[in-house]
Amino acid sequence: MIKVLVIGKYNSIVHWTENTVEAFKQSGCKVDYFALNGDTAIQSLYFKLAGKMRGSKLQIVTDSLYKKLNAFKPDLIVFVMIASNWLPESVFQMAAETCPKAKTVAWVGDKFTQEEGVFANHVDWVFCTDTAFIDAVHEYKLSSPASYLPLAVDPAKFHPMNMTRSNAIIYVANNTVGRGKMVSTIERPVTLYGKGWSKLKDSPHIINAYRLPYAKLPQTYASCRAVLNVKNEKNVINGLSQRSFEPYGCMTPVLNDDMQDIDLCFEAGKEILVYHSMDELHELYDRLVADATFASSIGQAGYKRVMAEHTYAHRAQSILAQIGVQ
Repeated sequence: MIKVLVIGKYNSIVHWTENTVEAFKQSGCKVDYFALNGDTAIQSLYFKLAGKMRGSKLQIVTDSLYKKLNAFKPDLIVFVMIASNWLPESVFQMAAETCPKAKTVAWVGDKFTQEEGVFANHVDWVFCTDTAFIDAVHEYKLSSPASYLPLAVDPAKFHPMNMTRSNAIIYVANNTVGRGKMVSTIERPVTLYGKGWSKLKDSPHIINAYRLPYAKLPQTYASCRAVLNVKNEKNVINGLSQRSFEPYGCMTPVLNDDMQDIDLCFEAGKEILVYHSMDELHELYDRLVADATFASSIGQAGYKRVMAEHTYAHRAQSILAQIGVQ
């Protein structure tokens, strides 16, 4: 049985590390994980306090990871990379020295600078959720090969539910400068969940300025008419976020901004709705609210597509096939 160690941040907004762990389990692997921020409050506190005492939290985390690698001895190491946990070169060097026979990959979800991208000189493959990140690997002359591997859905969490749908169009994401500017110009009511939305004043929107717990997302998606998606300008260039996939597990259509990578994952107009202007967003919004049958048809078509191609189990199988450890 293939032994896989997944390394990443736990309890992030997208629960990407947790989803990756489950995906490799579903693929028949023996899986363990290492949470860079601690997977419990006690471990997180230990990292912080011990780091202060020794003058380096990174060293405490690195030492703990070294122990995990030695104890588990993985065949495959998967680094789940997001902007809040870019790691220095020393961590990748330590992993390679500790487990010299293991294959190592990075699955990258946010854009990175040349300095942050040093990981791509120390892994066997870089998988990118955004095609622009592949271009960055080449532009920075980093040594690892890179390919496209988008985010996905875990159907064990996001699945069809027998619920009455409201006409609400919802958007679950933290406010950013770009998102706030765009959402503030929408003239239809959007139900917003996320930190920072209280900054919007005199808007038609229904504002819930807090982080919606991940466990409540499936029911929230299953009970609304559609999900709005607006890119995070800080971290995305061409790619799709988790909001392009997870609502479809609940057969809920997505009203997505025009992203270059959409055609690699969905058929626009049939499996996902794409707006190219504010007028088109308003037009699609109005049709979704007025025509439940139309909304349902998009949701069902998108559901079939993600179940066939875009589950996290599909992603784990792609990594295993590409890296050659099946």
